[in-house]
Amino acid sequence: MYSFVKLFSALALLALARAFPSAPIRRDTGLGSMCSTKNFDLSKSVPADIYSALPKPNTSAPTFVALSVGVQNYTCGDAGTWTPIGAITYLYDISCIPQEEHANFTTMVSEMWAGSPRTYTADDIVAGTVASGSAAALGLHFWVTDPNNVTSGKIFGKWDFARSRESVEKNIENTYVVCSETGAQPDPINPAINSPWLAEPVLYVDGKKDGLLADQVYRFNSNGGQAPNTTCRPGYDFLQAKSTLNFWLYGGVYADTIF
Repeated sequence: MYSFVKLFSALALLALARAFPSAPIRRDTGLGSMCSTKNFDLSKSVPADIYSALPKPNTSAPTFVALSVGVQNYTCGDAGTWTPIGAITYLYDISCIPQEEHANFTTMVSEMWAGSPRTYTADDIVAGTVASGSAAALGLHFWVTDPNNVTSGKIFGKWDFARSRESVEKNIENTYVVCSETGAQPDPINPAINSPWLAEPVLYVDGKKDGLLADQVYRFNSNGGQAPNTTCRPGYDFLQAKSTLNFWLYGGVYADTIF
């Protein structure tokens, strides 16, 4: 089996503490990020002009900074082109890694994922991570049917930390968030291969936030995930594009854990 269990075990708290001793580390094993996020600044990781397409975060520091590893799923639409139908990725806490190293680290993991055997799937990543018990494991990212209108054909991203350290949380609404999309920007490096960068605010259902894990999510540092510019057979073909990227989650019920 490909050694992703070993890779993500290396992201455990003690290993990261030794690698980056200057990062303030949470003393307990409770809720929130493993290391301090108060000095993380999104503007240092994105192009200066990106806010023409994406709104700025409502708060200065993210609550969680995550590495996402998995696949983007596509089906063949009626026009014979690829249509996104969601994703399945696992999320890892990278708050103990200096912000200036996030892009390089994400690319390194992407290369490992791209070079893994075809028989090693996103489901294997999820199962291996859960089995490893890594302290860096946050939870899952996937897509759900439109909760406001199940017949609309729309899907929305969901970040679910119920299997992670937040599993001790008694209020299930605190462990997830479903978001809409208010802005998209083509990847600035290779938009033909890498998925767009996104700003995603929490979705409201019947006037209520659909989950309290975050108020805003930003997707960037994309590696892969985009469908190829090829034709396909409608109603028949299915595609999974390997994807590795970063999510920053802002606000939410754990915002008061930022240190």
